[in-house]
Amino acid sequence: MRELYELIEKFNKRAKENEKLKRNLEGLERKILINFSDDGSYSFILKEAQVLEYKEKMEKPDITVNISTEILHEVLNKKLDVLSAYITKKFTVKASLSDKLLISELMK
Repeated sequence: MRELYELIEKFNKRAKENEKLKRNLEGLERKILINFSDDGSYSFILKEAQVLEYKEKMEKPDITVNISTEILHEVLNKKLDVLSAYITKKFTVKASLSDKLLISELMK
């Protein structure tokens, strides 16, 4: 999914350029699994303030996001607010509270 990879590229660029964000991510390592109801699953790892594709089978992800490509598209195009979409259960996130906040940072 092109939009997902563009989002990750944008986040990685922001993490490199934004010192505060870079400090907040320092030492943080998280496995992220994104399940699209209409486009399969994608695995990533957040490591050294960068999100990278994870090629191996993901065992026990720290963060699991269940979403459709349509909802992701609406969030990325600012037609739908990420918090509103989460509250109305247009997508779900299985993670700790701090990791849920990390996902909201990723979707900016």
